[in-house]
Amino acid sequence: MIFIIGIIIAYIMGILGFTVLVDVGDGLGTAFSIIGGMVILFIAGRLQRQKEKNDPKILLDKMMMLFQEDGFQASTYIFSQNVDKGFAIDDERKEMRFITHQPGGSSRKFRFEVTKLSLKELKQVDMLEDGVPITQSTKTDNNEEISTLELRLTMNDKESSTITLTFLKFDVPVRKSTAEYLTERESLEEIYLEIDSIMKSAD
Repeated sequence: MIFIIGIIIAYIMGILGFTVLVDVGDGLGTAFSIIGGMVILFIAGRLQRQKEKNDPKILLDKMMMLFQEDGFQASTYIFSQNVDKGFAIDDERKEMRFITHQPGGSSRKFRFEVTKLSLKELKQVDMLEDGVPITQSTKTDNNEEISTLELRLTMNDKESSTITLTFLKFDVPVRKSTAEYLTERESLEEIYLEIDSIMKSAD
């Protein structure tokens, strides 16, 4: 959308340069309008690429392509709230992949860090509320407030000892009675049970 607007503005400037400004400064008006249009296109293109790099849908597509490389067939996919992290398990191969989006760098490229681990390296899985482990049996007080809801995977591997995926993160704490929290809590519990079952079957 940004790039399309840039094209329209550049086109208008080009028309003005060859009509209204054609006699200004012995052709300098036309030259400046063309240069200005090219600058606008360049800026619009960079802004469009930056927007795409942070677009959750595009990040999701890129991660899914990385997850499916080398015949990896995941039965379980988990993505963080901002889709800047992804985790998948291939229970047939007993393998896991953890992908992190690396922001910055060239605006033309997406950079991801891919970590491959054996399922046997998964030692423990925890649900966290504001960084504190909880269990399914933990009673929910609807008057309590919460800022973050996360899933933490603990590995035997020293280089990747823990992997944390954020399901919810609020700038201002919200009550646990909110629909968004309740929905994400239920989803998190289902994922927790599935991973816990897969982890135990790999022992």
